[in-house]
Amino acid sequence: AAARPLAGRAAAAAPASPGGTAAPDGHISVTERLSLARAKLQAEEAGPDFRRTLLALAVSSAAAWLLLLLARCGLSDGERLRALEDRTGGALLIDLLASRVAAHLGPFQIPNLVRARLHERPLQTLSQPRLRDYERVYALARLGQVLHRRPAAAAVLAGQGSAGGSDAAAPPAAQPLLQLEPVFRAIFAPEADGGAQIERTLEMSSTTSHLDPAVGIIFDAVLALPSEQRGVPQWVLEGLVTARGTPWTDNPKGEELRALLLLHLLRCPGNCRAAVASPDVMHYVQLPGFKAKADTFFPIRAYLLSGETPDLLRRSTRLIGKNCPGSVAVQQRLKRDTPTLQTKHDIRNVWTTLLITMGWASARAWRGAIDWPAMVALGKACGGALAGIGVLETLWRVEELVIDTTWYYEDDRAMLPCSAAMCLANSAAMAWACRFFVVVPFLACRLVKDDFMDAYRVYM
Repeated sequence: AAARPLAGRAAAAAPASPGGTAAPDGHISVTERLSLARAKLQAEEAGPDFRRTLLALAVSSAAAWLLLLLARCGLSDGERLRALEDRTGGALLIDLLASRVAAHLGPFQIPNLVRARLHERPLQTLSQPRLRDYERVYALARLGQVLHRRPAAAAVLAGQGSAGGSDAAAPPAAQPLLQLEPVFRAIFAPEADGGAQIERTLEMSSTTSHLDPAVGIIFDAVLALPSEQRGVPQWVLEGLVTARGTPWTDNPKGEELRALLLLHLLRCPGNCRAAVASPDVMHYVQLPGFKAKADTFFPIRAYLLSGETPDLLRRSTRLIGKNCPGSVAVQQRLKRDTPTLQTKHDIRNVWTTLLITMGWASARAWRGAIDWPAMVALGKACGGALAGIGVLETLWRVEELVIDTTWYYEDDRAMLPCSAAMCLANSAAMAWACRFFVVVPFLACRLVKDDFMDAYRVYM
């Protein structure tokens, strides 16, 4: 009896077994608790198992790919697709199929939308004299979904559908941009067409948010055509150089946007001749231009939202002088202080993605202490997250370039295996990146930031 307490104390004092078994009295020693905590921390730092994650993502990607393949085959009939849009929930399904994310997950759906001529109804809606806010926004959103891919925009402007309505005559072949005449009139309507422009602006003051997507649609359409096919009426050029308000005069970037769009239009010789006949356009291109930064407290944001127009106006005068010799004097060349509009737009997208990624990684990796080991762990987490988001973003951008090619749009025999390879590559890259804190930032950028910042906008 006297030996039993001694045996109990000896068993309690004995070191815990390497396998993690508890002591006979049911308690775990401090040493073993530290070992378990260290092993748990190492497991968290190592991330989930790559093979299991890859298998789960591959199975999910295969299921999504098959569903999109069924949608591609089942909705290849234009009548069926147009009927689906009129059903309850059909418009939401078309929104999902036309999204950029769906193009990375399975077979391309945009060709079905073009063949179904889903752009005709939005153009008919926009041609009406008075619209409710939601009608205008919905029409522009649907039109933007069809035209946001350059091969699709070129197919629509090739002569499919009329600009105004079913009883309107098709635009001349020399000006395919008149397919989008309702969009042009929504932004550049002349004063003599449908009432005074001031009264029109006051009536639509609550709907100025539709102007940004309308300008994006015009850029997509203009850049989808060769230079010689970008002919527009003279009132479009005059409306462009005299337009006020959103998005032209809100910030310096808008002024550079105006000058760049005019430059793209003046690459067409017919537009140069129309510009010479317009005093407003000639007055605008002979202005000295300006250089200004955005009015904001943050210096990086002010730099990326800055605007410069002298070089763009000079190039415009050179195009006019080339096609109409002696009509305008070319200004002196000035060096730019900031990169081009496209470069600043891309830098801003990268900058915001890095901020989101580092913010999320820092929040997840911070241990609540401010010491050297905690700072080292925080730096490792941010470095790994930046490497992971860099790989995912690079792969995503490469896929975007492939999807925007003509052969991917027209050749199903090449598109189907290529889309399957994209799904496999996305699954492998995401499974590798799951060990870092990048999944949430990547999904946030794809689902929220890209649409909010118009991340895929192309200006050149």
